[in-house]
Amino acid sequence: MSEAIIKTIFIGLDNAGKTAILYTLEGKFAQIASLKPTIKFTRTDFTILGLPIKIWDMGGQKQYREEYLAQEKFFVGTDLLFYVIDIQDSTRFTDSVEYFLNILEVFEKIDPERYPHIVILLHKADPYLKEFPDVKKTLRTVKNLFSELAKVVDLTFHETSVFDFDTVSRAFVDGILKILPKGEVVQEVLNDFKKKTESSAIMLLDENVLLIGEAYNDEGSRNICRICGPYFANMAEKLRNYDLFTPDTIEVEMEGWLFFKLIQYMKVHFYLIFFTPLRENFHKINDLLPAFTKDIFNLIKYVL
Repeated sequence: MSEAIIKTIFIGLDNAGKTAILYTLEGKFAQIASLKPTIKFTRTDFTILGLPIKIWDMGGQKQYREEYLAQEKFFVGTDLLFYVIDIQDSTRFTDSVEYFLNILEVFEKIDPERYPHIVILLHKADPYLKEFPDVKKTLRTVKNLFSELAKVVDLTFHETSVFDFDTVSRAFVDGILKILPKGEVVQEVLNDFKKKTESSAIMLLDENVLLIGEAYNDEGSRNICRICGPYFANMAEKLRNYDLFTPDTIEVEMEGWLFFKLIQYMKVHFYLIFFTPLRENFHKINDLLPAFTKDIFNLIKYVL
């Protein structure tokens, strides 16, 4: 991995939806409808877990694809690569597979012992489409095809849609955590904290309202956190942006108790959301929160 900055590439054919995914992560929803094809490439600075990320959005037009493949410099030092496939355009699956294999060849030339972690985004898997039998079949077929063609590469798959922020957020964060030496420990810390506080569900969001991790006992408790957590976090971020008072705790009674907590360390802040059957459990949460916060920020400090 890069010493200081995580180099992340979003790449795929033209019109696959790469830039729309990045706009979704940045909360630029209103601008998605007016997007134009990316000219060559753009670079964007991003942070997650307080870590700096340099995102390369690689234009997908044929002339650009040929230029990238002819120059290894575009791919040197890549830590994480998101390969985006438009699952609604089956006529271009062959072109997409060919381009993907060509990219793997470039990485093999750079260093056959070191490939980046690759996340295949099966994009435009919109919520209303995913339950159709033919779409399910397409998703299975594409997954099997890419898995078979890239056995020597560390691949993960995510179905994403700009109409479902959660899918884009989870895919991005999962990719980042996969390449961090202690990324998996975040989940262990959340599981342990949920158990000690006797919570039914717990969720950790960063300042971009991206889901860093979650732990839960049942789907109902998880859904309560997933629905309410981002709403409160977005509200808090807007208050901060306007230099208005931002509450560090919000309590809501709803067939149990939902607690929203702001935690901050130096210039980095996160949001914790808990759902618990008993209000008394909030005392355990407050008592154990300092140790939990220390564990999380120690992970961040030594994660690179």
